[in-house]
Amino acid sequence: MAENDKDTLMQTPGLLGRVLDALPVGIWIADREGRIVYGNPAGQEIWAVSRFVGIDQYDEYKGWWHDSGKRIVPREWAAARAVSKGETSLNEEIEIESFDGARKIILNSAMPIRNEAGEIIGGIIVNVDITDRIRLEEQLRTAADTDELTQTWNRRHFYELLHAEIQRAERYQRPLSLIMFDIDRFKQINDTHGHAVGDQVLVFVSREVQNEVRVTEHLARVGGDEFMLLLPETGLDEAANTAARLHKMLAVRKFKPVGVVSCSFGVCQYVPGESIDDFMRRADEAMYEAKGAGRGQVRIAS
Repeated sequence: MAENDKDTLMQTPGLLGRVLDALPVGIWIADREGRIVYGNPAGQEIWAVSRFVGIDQYDEYKGWWHDSGKRIVPREWAAARAVSKGETSLNEEIEIESFDGARKIILNSAMPIRNEAGEIIGGIIVNVDITDRIRLEEQLRTAADTDELTQTWNRRHFYELLHAEIQRAERYQRPLSLIMFDIDRFKQINDTHGHAVGDQVLVFVSREVQNEVRVTEHLARVGGDEFMLLLPETGLDEAANTAARLHKMLAVRKFKPVGVVSCSFGVCQYVPGESIDDFMRRADEAMYEAKGAGRGQVRIAS
């Protein structure tokens, strides 16, 4: 490009405004007091319009730190830190509630604007909407961690949860219990009614159990017809009561054409210092005690 063409381009009236309007990311400008004085179309789309307010009114912009879920107070916003402290913040991941109520996840950046003397005269804020990317990542992660048939956790992810909960139980000296159960005479169900019905039975049992447990309890399919239920903050007596309640619930809910689907349950509480394998083995042994005693029962590990 010839030098005179460059000069002509840079002197084009309204060029900066047209560039800002065309950018696919949100651009905001604040004055030296932190008052928002400009927002481009992409920024206003992210927030569903705008509020041209100062720092003390930044709570009109609802945001939470994505890693901790903590609400962002007015002077914690990157824009406020840029104009008051001269900080430059890059790609802070936050969850916002836009002014139409929609929840989004954005990368929020801000930097101070200084005059030739180095004095802060304002700030520029950049918002990048990454909601679709984050949701796709979450969907892919969930698919990788989930049993395709029953939509419970799979064995691999259950080991990860178990490891994390054992660490937490050790660190805070909190109780942790485990229930292992499987479907009685499941091979007979497959042989009599076919594998398609057998799959439906697995879905039925997992759905009925999932509907009965708390959101903090983790249900996983760890084998063909074997399931494990991890119960944080739960001692042995409470875990045994949970197993008895699940057993009683399944005993009265028939699944056509099979009828009542019986399960055998083994229950144990984590003993500080034992390995994951020993913890699971004790639950497994208790379950097989229940099966050996006639099936359709609850047994507690020693």
